[in-house]
Amino acid sequence: MTTPHLHKPEKQLNGFSLYHSNDIAIIVIDRGENRLNKEFVTSFNILLDDVEKNDTCKGLITTGAGKFYGNGLDLEWMATLQQDDLLIFFYSLSSLLKRILYFPLPTLAALNGHAYAGGALLAFAHDLRTMRIDRGWLCFNEVFINRIFSDFFFAYLRDKIGHGKNLSEAIVLGRRYTAEDAFQCGLISAMPSENLLLSESIRVLKSFYGKTGFPRDSLVRMKEATYRNALDIYNLEKSKQASASSKL
Repeated sequence: MTTPHLHKPEKQLNGFSLYHSNDIAIIVIDRGENRLNKEFVTSFNILLDDVEKNDTCKGLITTGAGKFYGNGLDLEWMATLQQDDLLIFFYSLSSLLKRILYFPLPTLAALNGHAYAGGALLAFAHDLRTMRIDRGWLCFNEVFINRIFSDFFFAYLRDKIGHGKNLSEAIVLGRRYTAEDAFQCGLISAMPSENLLLSESIRVLKSFYGKTGFPRDSLVRMKEATYRNALDIYNLEKSKQASASSKL
């Protein structure tokens, strides 16, 4: 990604790069279609560890490179897994999305291109979203590929998208949103051009915390209270997954 805000990355790992623009951490994902698999989850968590350890950091932006922000699950890789390994992977994916949902910093997904299925789930685990105006679809296409969300995913999507027309169109009918569509529906906060995507995302994120930033503990408590139902469901699913894994 070429931008005046990003120079030499502070860390690179399996197609992930960590940068800082003053007090905002920026994670760039450059793994082709950015499909979700074990390496994706493990690498993302390692960089999130680095962000959390930085006491001066006040916000987090994630974005992709090229055509995709995220194009769903790595189905070819998943087809190679045994059932117990598949269960472990889905637990690790839920854990990553839960971590982002309750992250101790304000988070923003800057959609540089297509965000489909699991890529859209990742985007909506963030507090905010921006989307490049001239390329990309935002779409939960699970209904077209005969897949369904876990209860935890449903819970936080309802909180983020709403319970009315948006939910019906986005989840049940798998609507494909352009940036303009998503902005009109309140799903994104801005729709800049490609060249301005990162700078506008930084502006949007900083507009919420000003110079001082959020107290991390307070922000986490507010997120947990706001998305309490999702957290309860996550903990229940975690318990069930642990029980199922022990019987394999």
